[in-house]
Amino acid sequence: MSGEDMEFDELASEVGNFVLIDVRNRDEVEQHGQIPGSYCIPFSELEEAMGMEAAEFTAKYGFLRPATGVTLVTHCMMGGRAKKAGDLLATHGYKTRVYAGSFNDWKEKGGKIKPGKPFVPDN
Repeated sequence: MSGEDMEFDELASEVGNFVLIDVRNRDEVEQHGQIPGSYCIPFSELEEAMGMEAAEFTAKYGFLRPATGVTLVTHCMMGGRAKKAGDLLATHGYKTRVYAGSFNDWKEKGGKIKPGKPFVPDN
């Protein structure tokens, strides 16, 4: 099971203390933008991503696969996929928290949004 939910104020003030995983689809990220500092791993790819070798993970997602000692915070558009992602990541040994309000809450509360440019691997 994933850990306790995270709220907007905590996320905004502590963003450098964890890895923020955006589990929306790439087209959602491109259309709506993304929370600065977040990394896109679509929920549909998450299980496979956790089984990848480190080099393969980096080549596909553009960042180093986090060590299991690092706290991962998941978010999506409204919170449903984020909760499922947190639970899934916890089964892989990660300490997880869920930003339950997710991207919609971030946007409504005036959080910064950067243009959505999820990493696209060279194929």
